[in-house]
Amino acid sequence: MTPQPPPAEVIAALERTGTRRITQNGAGDVVWRVWGTGAPLVLLHGGTGSWMHWIRNIEELARDFMVLVPDIPGSGESGTPPAPVSADGIGATLASGVAELIGPHTGFAVAGFSMGGLIAGYLVRHAPARAECLVLVGATGTGAPRGPMEPLRSWRRLGTDAEKAATHRHNLGILMIHDPGKIDALAVHIQKTNAERSRVRGKHVSHTGALADCVPGFPGRLAGIWGEFDATAVPYLAERGERLRLFQPQASFDVIPGAGHWVQYEAADRFNRRLIELVNGAS
Repeated sequence: MTPQPPPAEVIAALERTGTRRITQNGAGDVVWRVWGTGAPLVLLHGGTGSWMHWIRNIEELARDFMVLVPDIPGSGESGTPPAPVSADGIGATLASGVAELIGPHTGFAVAGFSMGGLIAGYLVRHAPARAECLVLVGATGTGAPRGPMEPLRSWRRLGTDAEKAATHRHNLGILMIHDPGKIDALAVHIQKTNAERSRVRGKHVSHTGALADCVPGFPGRLAGIWGEFDATAVPYLAERGERLRLFQPQASFDVIPGAGHWVQYEAADRFNRRLIELVNGAS
């Protein structure tokens, strides 16, 4: 087996193939990374995340699309959003940023993961004439029930990097990745980096809105992709599909077998193929 490069090298190599862009967020900046030259596709990461939640998807998607990936305000390298922080306010900021980057009349698609799915709903509400497709990926804000989940462990006061890494690995296994064998060094590095940089907790944003407030009436294509073992959804996956079809009767709802919440990382090949199909108009 060919040894994998260190995680920091994997991330840096991908960054070098794209461009870094800045838009405004009140008094701060929103940092975007852009790859490819096709039709625009915006990717929004989850809570306590960054653009790196899409690390296994960008290269493949950029063969077909212009992929625009922000660090959502309060995460990664982007500035903290102005108070009061809300999904609607962040969605409006990102809608303005998309217009600045691709032009105010250009259509686009958006896929949002976890908290980013809720924010994506508000983004398209602020750009109804231009948003052509919305794909919710393990999204919060559906209003469907959520089952019990083992509490995550705190890493902040641990004494050594090894202890912190072990805790991040443990938390990935609870919340993000179903198959322990898929929790590799890259996933742990991304989780550690994202957690250390995050200033706005996902649950605090997710409680400020609901997809029922922003998605009904969306004129574009609506779809959902969830992992079979998504810890934020089981045993209520079917209810999430039902909620999407309440918003839009023809909405598609895919469940990727064997994958957890971070489905686009754990099952990247299957996820990429399906997302490309959905953005291109397949049912």
